[in-house]
Amino acid sequence: MRPFLPNRRALTVQEPSCKRKSYLAAVTSTTRERILDAALALIMRHGFGGTAVTDIEAAAGLSPGSGSFYRHFRSKEEVFTAVFERELERAQEHRRTFERGPVTGDPQEVLARRFRQQLAYLTAVRPLIALLAREHTRFPELADKIGGVLLDEGISEEAAHLSGDLGTRLLSDDPHATLAVVVSALTGYHLAREFFGHPPADIDEHRFAAALAALLAPPTP
Repeated sequence: MRPFLPNRRALTVQEPSCKRKSYLAAVTSTTRERILDAALALIMRHGFGGTAVTDIEAAAGLSPGSGSFYRHFRSKEEVFTAVFERELERAQEHRRTFERGPVTGDPQEVLARRFRQQLAYLTAVRPLIALLAREHTRFPELADKIGGVLLDEGISEEAAHLSGDLGTRLLSDDPHATLAVVVSALTGYHLAREFFGHPPADIDEHRFAAALAALLAPPTP
């Protein structure tokens, strides 16, 4: 009787094709983003403590309790950290689109336009600010990191641009402190619109930005 010899072809493990690997990577990436989007929406609505992993799975279109979440994140803390990191990266990407370069026109008009960009930026990073306001005591290290990037590094970076772009036309010999004042004013204006539904004294943003710019640079003669 002839011994049984397994079919070598049948035993060969087929490696996924490059196209298949790309597809799987895309699906994994898409699922991960859905989980992050779901976690962001739920935590902003219910807080970290009021959001369960099964809630995130359901909101992301996964089967609750199936363990699908854990193929991408080890814990709720890890997904929350990933949400923070993603929103911070988005904030930094948005800031890179700001107008830069030497001011060649009316400095007040240029500054007013740049301040309106800053207000748009504050609107864009609203999810990050909301998360930070709600959960900063639970995640103090993340809060410190985000505060350092958005405030400390942001003010230093913008102060350097302000000083370099305006040069001697800047009506201040302390651009770093000046930017801290500007950021505080813009943040206060933004928060007033967010919480009270209208800007301070109902001053529209064009008028507000123009008034702020007039404090920093003289008009073109």
